[in-house]
Amino acid sequence: MAERRPPGPTATRITFLVSNAIRICSALLRRTPTETHLSVEWSTQDSDGFTFVLASCSGSSTNELLSSQRSLAVAELAAVPGEILVKLRSDQNSPADLARIKSDADAEYHEDLAQVAGGEIYKLKLRGNVQDALQRLASDSAVEYAHPNYVHQAITIPNDPQFGQLWGLRNTGQTINGVVGVAGADIKAEPAWSVTTGSPTIVVGVVDTGIDYTHPDLATNVWNNPGGIGGCPAGTHGYNAITRTCDARDDHYHGTHVSGTIGAIGNNALGVVGVNWTVSVMGLKFLNSAGSGTTADAIVAIDFAVNAKIAGINVRVLSNSWGGGPYEPALFDEINRANTNDILFVAAAGNAASNNDVTPSYPASYNTPNMVAAADNRDGLASFSNYGPTSVHLGAPGVDVLSTTPGSAYSYLSGTSMATPHVSGAAALVLSRQSLNTAQLKSALLNNVDRIPSLAGTTSATLVVTTCTDGEC
Repeated sequence: MAERRPPGPTATRITFLVSNAIRICSALLRRTPTETHLSVEWSTQDSDGFTFVLASCSGSSTNELLSSQRSLAVAELAAVPGEILVKLRSDQNSPADLARIKSDADAEYHEDLAQVAGGEIYKLKLRGNVQDALQRLASDSAVEYAHPNYVHQAITIPNDPQFGQLWGLRNTGQTINGVVGVAGADIKAEPAWSVTTGSPTIVVGVVDTGIDYTHPDLATNVWNNPGGIGGCPAGTHGYNAITRTCDARDDHYHGTHVSGTIGAIGNNALGVVGVNWTVSVMGLKFLNSAGSGTTADAIVAIDFAVNAKIAGINVRVLSNSWGGGPYEPALFDEINRANTNDILFVAAAGNAASNNDVTPSYPASYNTPNMVAAADNRDGLASFSNYGPTSVHLGAPGVDVLSTTPGSAYSYLSGTSMATPHVSGAAALVLSRQSLNTAQLKSALLNNVDRIPSLAGTTSATLVVTTCTDGEC
């Protein structure tokens, strides 16, 4: 890493997440190798023990890159102190290999997280420093990769709760929080409901803060464990990957809001309706009461759903309204395992108003999920939404979306988090009508869309569910 030097009088400087700074500086070095510098500004720990690192890239070409990205100037990279994720290759994953790795890393104990293609992922709790352990493991042939256990966040922009209308499902031009909508700027759910309103046989896993499974507008659409799935008793509704227990109750609000958009009960003269009037929503809690969670817990939550699918539960969609952290091969391996088992992974594009084609946002930017941007009730890109004409596949309603929140309540929220369950719900609605594998399902969603001129250059298209339910996808 280059020694930090102050920029010259004509140079500019912008601070980036470490991984972004390295990538951007690499590009700058090819243009102006003597004028580009990468340095670590500082690293510190907060009161919860999370480590934050800030890196800087400086050079005379930085302004040009910044203007092309519309990226945030400052970002933070958080990881759990004293924990790393390690993948051992399948042919070097004996108890002796694991014991050697633990000894080399100076680990107190390990936890098996998931068996994925080519090996197994472990979480190691260290006695010493994370970077020292990673350096010691870097040359071990048994280790395919090792990296910190990063922290992820729910993606949302909250707003004051109030009663309103579900313009994302049927937009008649109604006024939402003072904004007059454009008729037809919606996902065309109403015509689709003349064909199907969903099916309880389709299970959607909501990887989030959990679900209020007692909410009167959700309760009968929440998945019930028949007993034994994931070691959990009958009548439970998913998994809590934080506590490694079977109670996925939401102690935040985010997961319950997402769940309501996917499957709030329809035609029950109560509250709101989801994209699906009937469906089975599985709570997969890895985000805590503050809306944050670790990579290790995300892997465990996803793995519960994948193993449930293998055990015979018809889990077909995973809805992921969260993000943060750099490229993580452990998380990518687990997402690939879901796709291999015929589960569609739908992810929020992010709320940084940046171009994901230039600055990736994970997990959305992995090469497997549907990535979703947020649109407003006038068919425009939301001001906060990430975008990308190549990498962001769909736009969906994500501004002032009314849905369920814990305690029999309802709230408006905004964010690509709110756009994502519209796509997850649409996928489930299509599956209630047609038998499609994951590749066919993704194609059906992407090939039946509105091409909105105002979104040209930001996403591929906006979601329309109507034509995907009539048997013609």
